[in-house]
Amino acid sequence: MPLSQTPIVEWPAELYHLLQGIQIVTGADGNRYGRIDADVDRETLFQLNDFEARVRHRRVRLRLTDNAEECLVGEMNPLVGLGAAADPTQHIGKVRLSFHDVQDDSCIDPSPLHAASQLT
Repeated sequence: MPLSQTPIVEWPAELYHLLQGIQIVTGADGNRYGRIDADVDRETLFQLNDFEARVRHRRVRLRLTDNAEECLVGEMNPLVGLGAAADPTQHIGKVRLSFHDVQDDSCIDPSPLHAASQLT
């Protein structure tokens, strides 16, 4: 199924805090990407790995503020372990969350009828 037809998956609300301060930059090829390093506990690491497995090769909607009109969409890259957490008493490690092909998004999924009409 072409990427344009796959449904966008929402970033889990319980993991919003991990995206605070994400850096979105434009590469030399003109494509935008984003990344952030975060300390995680066991439960959060499990949730991230589970989510990553479910969204592989699918677009993810990132709501970076409380404003429902400011969203980004990108594909999630595999998690990268970065070693020890800054606070090992509260966290088990540090991971890098990153996304490629980041684009602005309206935060609204088009209706299936509208999406189908765009394909013809």
